[in-house]
Amino acid sequence: MITGRKILVVGANGSGKTTFAKKLSERLKITHYELDSIFWKADWQESANGDFRAKVDEVTQTDSWVIDGNYSRNQDLTIGRADTIIWLDVTYLKMLYRVTKRSIHRIITQKPLWHNNRESWGKVFSKDSIILFAMRTYNTKKTKYKRIINGNEFHDKKWIRIANNGDEKKFWREINSSDELISRSG
Repeated sequence: MITGRKILVVGANGSGKTTFAKKLSERLKITHYELDSIFWKADWQESANGDFRAKVDEVTQTDSWVIDGNYSRNQDLTIGRADTIIWLDVTYLKMLYRVTKRSIHRIITQKPLWHNNRESWGKVFSKDSIILFAMRTYNTKKTKYKRIINGNEFHDKKWIRIANNGDEKKFWREINSSDELISRSG
């Protein structure tokens, strides 16, 4: 099912990448890295491209990892160095529901994110809204991953597309019943 020890989880905003990647890293006993945590600095400041790329380069040169995130500017490193790429291909409505629910929850609870950043009502209703960003980029990401899977550039990678709850349940059943856990914990 999973090839190697370098696993990338991609998908639209709100597709469940971080939750899925954390769970997978715990099951396989492989370190999890969240690209958003590497990219964002305090006060919602973005990392400079060179700094961000250097950090991603360092992480992807290690022996094993589960990374979640898209960041096209570094996909030559993430997809290029991954053994397995898992695409969480959720529907538009599911993505919109999840990203909206998540943002509202984060605003109400003031749950701190990367480097103590917090979502706010002002940010949700601004031009920088994560909800608007998710709506604008959904089709682009979906089209891109379909093209990559069907193309030749990364044909040597193991691609797993999870498009519905049944696919996800099947994935976890196979992970839980496979020798992957035994061979990776040693």
